[in-house]
Amino acid sequence: MRTRRNAASLSPQEWQSIGNVVNRMAQDGWIGRFGASHDRLFSRVHGNTCFFPFHRRYILEYENIGRTYDPNFVVPYWDATQSARNPMADPLLSANALGTNGQGSNNCLADGIQGNSQLTYPNQHCLRRVYDNNGSIKQWYAPEVISSYIQSDTSLARFREDIEYSLHGAVHLGMGGDMDSGYAAQDFSFMVHHANLDRLWWDWQNTHNSFMMYDGNGSNGPASLSDTIPEDSSVPFNGATVESVMVLGYGNVCYTYDSSPSPPQSYPAAGGGAPANNASPQQPQQQGQGQGQNQQPQQQGQNQQPSPNSNRRPVLSGSSNMANRILENSGIQGALGSDAISRFFPGLNGWRSPARRRSYQEKKVPGCGEPIPFPPRLTPEWVKMHGYDADRVEMFHKHACEIVEVLNNSTYKSPY
Repeated sequence: MRTRRNAASLSPQEWQSIGNVVNRMAQDGWIGRFGASHDRLFSRVHGNTCFFPFHRRYILEYENIGRTYDPNFVVPYWDATQSARNPMADPLLSANALGTNGQGSNNCLADGIQGNSQLTYPNQHCLRRVYDNNGSIKQWYAPEVISSYIQSDTSLARFREDIEYSLHGAVHLGMGGDMDSGYAAQDFSFMVHHANLDRLWWDWQNTHNSFMMYDGNGSNGPASLSDTIPEDSSVPFNGATVESVMVLGYGNVCYTYDSSPSPPQSYPAAGGGAPANNASPQQPQQQGQGQGQNQQPQQQGQNQQPSPNSNRRPVLSGSSNMANRILENSGIQGALGSDAISRFFPGLNGWRSPARRRSYQEKKVPGCGEPIPFPPRLTPEWVKMHGYDADRVEMFHKHACEIVEVLNNSTYKSPY
């Protein structure tokens, strides 16, 4: 079991190792293949619930290929909410990591692990980056907004819309250039960004004990766990089904996140039973908030009794910073009335602050305690490119602004 770490915690040497793998993958044509496959599958894996399982399987395939070059290669995650107030100050947007803004008339990326990269799809061009605010980046979605989504969304279809219309689009648009295209996967920023969205999905799954919920519409009609995940010949998934990627730590999904719960003790119940491939969870390298994980899952056809999975501790925050999670939750609980808590942060009903761990370190942020910034809108071009319903996107944006307004009009002081 490998552990995906917060990208902000990586050393320059670790970033250099990642860069070596990415550049070798580029030389062998893999980066172009990933860009092409994402572009060709674009309309099937956005705007529907397949968004989450596709990208989980997609990042996993990228990671597995990278490990053929370096067995220690793991895709880290980029918790962009931590720099929501000032994305330009994010430590990942530096010459030692993902690089800065593009340079010259073609906006070519000149630094970072992919600096001066030349891409081949859909044509020969440099890796481009064009920040979305005249050389700077518009503010992103605050952790508290994502926390509200995790706590209040009771269906995956709803959670998918909340995430896809918010943080997902904001980061893509903020980076611009190739990240604002169907072939964005050629920029490693795509991988760390979607690893973070995958982390948030895993946190949502744990919070609602909804490991096998897959509702709404999939890529080919009503969503079903037996659906085959869309794939392209350039990056084949060998017919993997949605069910095969629903639970971290089972089957071939051999990873977890450093700030998230561990895999459940037993494979969660869902009509089809556990996947046949490697049905027991693997031991993570680092223990999260979950419980032990050496029990065998129940097999298909067994009576499903309440399991220890139902007692798993929920994740009540979109933040990866463990100390600030506690400050966030306790601050919101003390600042909002019961009606607002029930509507926007229902997970805090009856919540009690756990004991602080010495290993937790609060992240000191300039502007901490100031009003939470209102999130940006998706551009009309982005909405059209994805085939979203513009009125529905606007409705979800208004809801996000309402969350911010409720918090800003209370006594709540954000720790971020």
